[in-house]
Amino acid sequence: MGPRARPALLLLMFLRTAVPQGRQLLPPLVKVTHHVTSAAATLRCRALNFYPQNITMKWLRDRQPLDAKEVEPEDVLPNGDGTYQGWVALAVPPGEEHRYTCQVEHPGLDQPLIATWEPLPSDTLVIGVISGIAVCVIILFIGALFRILRKRQASREAMGDYVLAECD
Repeated sequence: MGPRARPALLLLMFLRTAVPQGRQLLPPLVKVTHHVTSAAATLRCRALNFYPQNITMKWLRDRQPLDAKEVEPEDVLPNGDGTYQGWVALAVPPGEEHRYTCQVEHPGLDQPLIATWEPLPSDTLVIGVISGIAVCVIILFIGALFRILRKRQASREAMGDYVLAECD
């Protein structure tokens, strides 16, 4: 084998190990996240752990496709395990997030997948639960402190009946 054949052989060996052979279709795991800034809200549609790389992700408003000018370009990157991840983002007016959905098409899916942003439980509910627990802990602490003080006072009153004997 001559010196010119070595680089070609090395390239062929690299391609055989780097490119998966007979890889199964892996459908994407899709999630829509919500990020708020001072001026607008951003919805980000993320597709994770899919194979092959070809994927189409687009935003719909009231089930109608948006103009490409309104959407940040789709970005697809490889993962270290041979799968891919992709995302597409969209700035929306605050309070209108419910009108937008993300549509994902991939060979691993039988039909296009539609994902929406699901708001978390109300912050007021979480704050209410935490506040209620804090109040209960404070009441228990005050009750225990009150009981300890009453026991001390009762033991001091009981000591009042005794007279210390003097040692000669």
